[in-house]
Amino acid sequence: MTVPTITLHETRPDVEPGLGALRGYLRDILGRFEGRPGTDSDVDAFMAEYPDDEGLVPPQGVFLLATDPDGTVLGCVGLRYRGPDVPSDAAEVKRMWTAPAARGLGVGKMLLAEVTRRAREAGRARLVLDTRADLMEARTLYERAGFVETESYNENRHAQVWYALDLR
Repeated sequence: MTVPTITLHETRPDVEPGLGALRGYLRDILGRFEGRPGTDSDVDAFMAEYPDDEGLVPPQGVFLLATDPDGTVLGCVGLRYRGPDVPSDAAEVKRMWTAPAARGLGVGKMLLAEVTRRAREAGRARLVLDTRADLMEARTLYERAGFVETESYNENRHAQVWYALDLR
């Protein structure tokens, strides 16, 4: 398999192509919640119940896409600098996703490295994130990047594991 050139760029999660990436992330995650493929109606209901993606635009945060040379979205990640659940010394990783066809190409590692760099440049002391216990691929990625399990910093009813990465 030839690894494509991967480009990272900022976009908004509420317009294309960012919206398509966000919907791909949600379809994947909701499918895992339900034990069946996620549907558009599942995604629509989740987005209506949890409209927190507005925090992924400047100045509150940023939303990044990974694309190949043809513009195909390979993954996405959000970074929130502020929000009701974001500790004051931290930035929060949100909506980390790699498209199924791009898994194993290093997309997640590249996205995570970029949000880590941006959080450090913004003067944050740490990065935090929450995830589900069964998302072993993601948990392995986070742990290899130096994240360690920590206490809960939010009330996310879907999360079972919380991580932090010291940026100092």
